[in-house]
Amino acid sequence: MSGENKTLSITCGMACMLKDREGMLDNYDIVRINCGEVILSSEINAKLNSKSAKINAGSIQVKDIKGEVIQLDKGAVIDGSSKLKGFYVIAKEKLIITADGMKALEEAEGLMAMDSVFYPESAPSSALNKVTGKKKPYPDDAHVLLGDYTLENLLPNFRENRKHIYISGRLTAVDRKAFVQLSSGGYTISCSKLFTYEGLYEEFGKLINCGETTLVPDGYEITGKIKDRELSLYGKKLFVDGKFSMCEDDISDLEDLEAIIVKGKASLPSGAIKTFKAKGKADEYFIFDGRLVEVYGFGQFSHSQLDASNKKGEKLTLMVSGVLLFDDDVTPEDIECIASLTYNGTVIVSGPVKSELMKKTRTANGVMGDSATLEKITGKSIKDLLQTSDEDKNDPGITKINMGNYMMI
Repeated sequence: MSGENKTLSITCGMACMLKDREGMLDNYDIVRINCGEVILSSEINAKLNSKSAKINAGSIQVKDIKGEVIQLDKGAVIDGSSKLKGFYVIAKEKLIITADGMKALEEAEGLMAMDSVFYPESAPSSALNKVTGKKKPYPDDAHVLLGDYTLENLLPNFRENRKHIYISGRLTAVDRKAFVQLSSGGYTISCSKLFTYEGLYEEFGKLINCGETTLVPDGYEITGKIKDRELSLYGKKLFVDGKFSMCEDDISDLEDLEAIIVKGKASLPSGAIKTFKAKGKADEYFIFDGRLVEVYGFGQFSHSQLDASNKKGEKLTLMVSGVLLFDDDVTPEDIECIASLTYNGTVIVSGPVKSELMKKTRTANGVMGDSATLEKITGKSIKDLLQTSDEDKNDPGITKINMGNYMMI
């Protein structure tokens, strides 16, 4: 990028661009916007169109907003004390509106929700019509809590005047003592998701209203994500609440288990399939040969690394999400140790090696490129490209704005 054209690059979660008070956009020849949500006034939209602006967004809304714009941050609640007359409200996080806050909403010019808005079931449609975004009702008599909770840490939120609590996320309830306390207090809970044991649900399920329920068989030990060589740390019956992966060395520990259920993806060496199927089940499977190598972001292989695996007779299954670079000293013979390759991103490999690697590719989403060809096209070495992956990083003609939300109002 030479200094001939001045570029404005905006990368953010949400961009709200309503007024160009100082004529800032007039100073740029090129405008690039990469956001989850973009809100533009007709004036700004016309100005961006005249510059052939490139906008990559989950959604784009063009609207002329009346009144002063205010932004509500995380934890905000619209209640009886809120004064919104003449304001247009933008909520970038989950927002709770109480029953006595509906009047304030009716007086507002409007409300744009980047996430969900929770409102009482009896809320008037005249107020709800002012809300743009996801709207989720909750029982009128409930006190609303955002996020995920365990039953134990939820109980302190109950008061004499709070007999009913609504949780926007998941409730994990695996402690019988907590259920007994909930029952003796005369409390009820509403939630989006419930995670509990079958026996507890049968005994106390009437206390909880939920949309989605995950029931764990009684007698199973619950654990989160399990990594390689961790199976021996747990009991004989396992319920894995998340991803599960194991290596060939774990097969003997798997044989010692009585049962296993994985509520997520199980990554299994091919030699473990029969044993795993005999012990339990998973929501999703990934079967691999040898040793599983996962690359997130950037990874690199040299001749010496791959040659060592070949000499040991070790097979590698590669899963790449990002960039994987094979050094120039890697030979086609080195690729023999790779059982399979799955990638989502970029694999940089020399021409002779590329053809061998393509034979091992299971699924591909992205680009597998010859380093010499890429250097010829870009005029930069692979090392330079990786170090300056952000386009024209040091060009003084580019103004870059990277933030959670960008407001021009």
